[in-house]
Amino acid sequence: MSKSGLKIAGEYGKRLPAFGSHQEAERVLFAQRDGLVAAVVMLERKSSEFRADFTPESLNQLEAMFSESRDAQDFNRLGVDKTTFERMIGMYFGEVYVRNVPGAEWFVAEYAFEQGRYEIGVRKGLLSLMLTNGLAPEPRERNFRQRSLLRLYRKYSG
Repeated sequence: MSKSGLKIAGEYGKRLPAFGSHQEAERVLFAQRDGLVAAVVMLERKSSEFRADFTPESLNQLEAMFSESRDAQDFNRLGVDKTTFERMIGMYFGEVYVRNVPGAEWFVAEYAFEQGRYEIGVRKGLLSLMLTNGLAPEPRERNFRQRSLLRLYRKYSG
């Protein structure tokens, strides 16, 4: 890795949550995951079009809600800020992945470039998707049909 790459990796690592042990990281990050997924399920009450049924297709509906809020620059109507919504999307995406892709699982790992800092993600075989900071769907200009989350899911689930 280049010097600038190492610097960027180190800076990223410093922003990750720090824990005294792997067990503590798992306990806290899995609890945060569960809370964020539950918050996505609660969004059903605020939308007649979104069903948190953990199917890959539900990612399209969640992305549409995000895009609507981003376009209106108003995430408050959903009761969350943009960063929290991106984290909710990441954890919901991970849960959809684990529930629908045989052999996929959640895991917590120490970040390679910063000791004591941890990330949460999903994996299957040699593929790992780290979701600690969430997922932000692509902007409408590059994502007219608002299906970037489903495309991402299909890319890694096949």
